[in-house]
Amino acid sequence: MAEQDHRFKNFEHTLTTAPMHRGAKLGKKRFSWFNLIIHLIVVILTAITGYSMYKQPVFNLEIVNKPITFHQLNHFQETLNNISNLNINIDNIANLQSRIDSLILVFNIFFIAVIVSLVLSIFTIIFNRTVLKIINLFTLIIMLVITFGFSIILQNIASRIANSLSQYYVSIKPDQVLTQADAINNALILLVCSLALVFISLFFRNKRKRINTI
Repeated sequence: MAEQDHRFKNFEHTLTTAPMHRGAKLGKKRFSWFNLIIHLIVVILTAITGYSMYKQPVFNLEIVNKPITFHQLNHFQETLNNISNLNINIDNIANLQSRIDSLILVFNIFFIAVIVSLVLSIFTIIFNRTVLKIINLFTLIIMLVITFGFSIILQNIASRIANSLSQYYVSIKPDQVLTQADAINNALILLVCSLALVFISLFFRNKRKRINTI
């Protein structure tokens, strides 16, 4: 009887003091160096994209062999007259000024998207949240679509100028008027690379360390 009481006391002591094995506990999250490297590259590529669009030639005015930057686009009529002897008045070309204004507006939206993407990438480096990556992914997609939009608008402007020159008995093709330049070509390549990197980073998150209890 005394032996049974002793066993019962040992069992009760074990039940009340021994740790419960309910699986591995989760500790603090481990920092993802791979994620850091990916988004540092994305920051660099996005910054280069924005700088390229702001400083490098957006398109080449082939009729006078002159590259046109974003700043020159803001004063396209003056720029056109200063670099050529064609004396083309764009006000006489149907809806051309509205197309140029639309192009400038889209550029401004593009630069805002660049800033948003840079901020999201920096926050992702710090916090590594999936929701930040997804938002940044959509932001980069918007930037890529806008860049394709630049090409379409430029083709439209080239067609309108070519048609206007026909009244002076000058037969010329749109691609002989203007063509997209390095800024747009670089942006397409860099944005595709950034999109691929952000998509890959979705599969790398900060994992919690497992603490096995004994």
